[in-house]
Amino acid sequence: MKEFKDLKQEWLQDPEVKKAYLEMKPEFEVAGTLIAARATAKLTQAEVAKRMGTTQSVVARLESGRTLPSLKTLYSYAKAVGAKPTIRLDRT
Repeated sequence: MKEFKDLKQEWLQDPEVKKAYLEMKPEFEVAGTLIAARATAKLTQAEVAKRMGTTQSVVARLESGRTLPSLKTLYSYAKAVGAKPTIRLDRT
């Protein structure tokens, strides 16, 4: 059985897959940051949802990387996991 990182590298050899992946890179980065913050806080999605006043399925959607959450939602999530949100603009 292949590991995910190996499959990812294989899939990214396809130009169409690579293009789609790069277009969604910001969503994946935000999702990864959210998941890491929740893990650091040692909270479940249900616990974060309760602190945010929402449902576990909403938190799962935020962490899926399918869309970019609003700033208001990011601040609410950060508060729920005991984190301080920061916004940074880097040159590419």
